[in-house]
Amino acid sequence: MLFIDEAYSLKREGQSGNDYGQAAIDTLVSLMTGSEYGGKFAVILAGYPEEMRTFIDSNPGLRSRFPQSNAIHLPNYSNDELIRIAEMVASGNDYILTEDAKIEINHRLDLERVDDTFGNARTVHNIVLEAIFKKGANKRAKEEDILAYMLLNMEDFRVDLVESIVSPQDRLNSLIGLSSLKKEVKSLISFVKMQQYRRKKGLPTVPIQLHSVFTGNPGTGKTTVAKIFAELLKESGMLKRGHLIVASRADFVAGYVGQTTGKTKKKIKEALGGVLFIDEAYSLLGHTTGDFGNEVINTLVDEMTRQNENLVVVLAGYPSEIDELLESNPGLRSRFKKFFLFPDYSTQELLEIIITYAGRFQYQLTEEAKNLLMEKIEMEDYKGNGRFATNLVDEMIQAQASRLMDMEDDENLLKLAMFLEGEDVKEALRKL
Repeated sequence: MLFIDEAYSLKREGQSGNDYGQAAIDTLVSLMTGSEYGGKFAVILAGYPEEMRTFIDSNPGLRSRFPQSNAIHLPNYSNDELIRIAEMVASGNDYILTEDAKIEINHRLDLERVDDTFGNARTVHNIVLEAIFKKGANKRAKEEDILAYMLLNMEDFRVDLVESIVSPQDRLNSLIGLSSLKKEVKSLISFVKMQQYRRKKGLPTVPIQLHSVFTGNPGTGKTTVAKIFAELLKESGMLKRGHLIVASRADFVAGYVGQTTGKTKKKIKEALGGVLFIDEAYSLLGHTTGDFGNEVINTLVDEMTRQNENLVVVLAGYPSEIDELLESNPGLRSRFKKFFLFPDYSTQELLEIIITYAGRFQYQLTEEAKNLLMEKIEMEDYKGNGRFATNLVDEMIQAQASRLMDMEDDENLLKLAMFLEGEDVKEALRKL
């Protein structure tokens, strides 16, 4: 019996002349039916369902030797089955699971079931061994009665996550400006939490559509809000990981036929359980012959349907261009119901951002510097919004350093080093 695990890796999209996977397949097919070895060994090809279907269908020789009637699908274990396996693993190591421990294992399994890489029995085996090692490292537990020591409790299975000191809701509230947008996000999260509550209580729920469009100029806080949005959805129990994957056209589009779909699926897989943020999303809409952007859009629509609540996609860019992108594919337009507008910052808001950002590094602006900034920002049409503000502070800090380094021996240097002056503002604006 020849068991080939992850057999689809023998045939990779876009493989070069240095990749001998195809030679291995051709040799295997030949030996399975040849006079020397034919009938003397059996072959089992193993791997993920979708990848294996594509692999078999791509090679006529394989398809004829591995008929559909011989395809055996091994489904994922249910949580109840995995908990029984966990009991067997614990028992094999002379431990017993308490009922509370089983509840926590069930919770851990739900968190692990994010994509098709979920390890089933291997995952639960690792969870139990991790708990045993944790118990063995606990000095206090070693002092317990031997029978008590043999029990694995809920605490042994809990993972100590490093929680952010500031909650995502507080971080959203602390953002400068964006008052109407904050209300919209808060309203949406409240809706999500209520539907989650109704689901737990066995009540009918309204379908939750979270795929969103963020429109606004560069530097208006779209990426920052997307990260907070992901964390809020995790906090509400909607997303399992709550991480943010930022991507652009280059992360999806490949240079050869057939590679773009695989590249897009790989990026989507990274984002499962979290938010996929596609910046300058309208760039996916190719206007030239042979452009693979439409392949990305079609794959994205298919995966959004397949993954359902396991993925949230956010498209970001300018309003008119995003609208053109959505119109290019009816399936894309129907999946994006939430639109969030990010307005440009006012002069006062930009000044607040500058003061806040400088304060993070213990710099203060003098009144002269503040007044000069207000005057210059109102007079000139500076592009970049929040990005411009942070770049300006960086330049002001460099200008101050150049000005003060000639005074190294001055006893007032420490005090002077804390303040950004009007001349630092002028120098920074000149550079930008």
